[in-house]
Amino acid sequence: MLKILPLIILIAGFILFRPIEDFPKTFPKFETVDLDGNIFTEKIFDRKITAIVLWTTDSEPCLEIVKNLDEDLPKNFQIIGLIGNKNFDSEIVKKFSKIKNLQVNDDFYPILSKIKTVPTVIFIDRHGNLIEPPQFVSNAKFIREELIRISEINSPKNKLKNSLQKIFW
Repeated sequence: MLKILPLIILIAGFILFRPIEDFPKTFPKFETVDLDGNIFTEKIFDRKITAIVLWTTDSEPCLEIVKNLDEDLPKNFQIIGLIGNKNFDSEIVKKFSKIKNLQVNDDFYPILSKIKTVPTVIFIDRHGNLIEPPQFVSNAKFIREELIRISEINSPKNKLKNSLQKIFW
């Protein structure tokens, strides 16, 4: 029995922790509405980096995250909320959230069917490409810091630093 246990753990690891290849490489095309009925499509991704926060109105951790998010970011970043429960309380959204929130519909299925926990953040570029795999969010500060870190990866300063490191290492 003890010889089989490592094999069981390995198989469970493959099932529970699927690699990024299981996730679509791009955010799906969509058409949805915000709380006021305004229509939005994937064209909303007009910034260098967008953080999409999937949250639900019936989760305390989600409410704690979204109440600390705001749109006070450099102009090349944005944070958009995606309300994950279809029967949400719009008063809760208005009370807790200072960011633009979109309603979930079946257009989001290719990505959302792969996400098992909320709150989760997805970082995408202006073309809708996933920059990193979706991640569980533990606090609002993480999202801001990650937006800055991701933007610095492709900065000219960082490219020069990487080139120099390759030469000398």
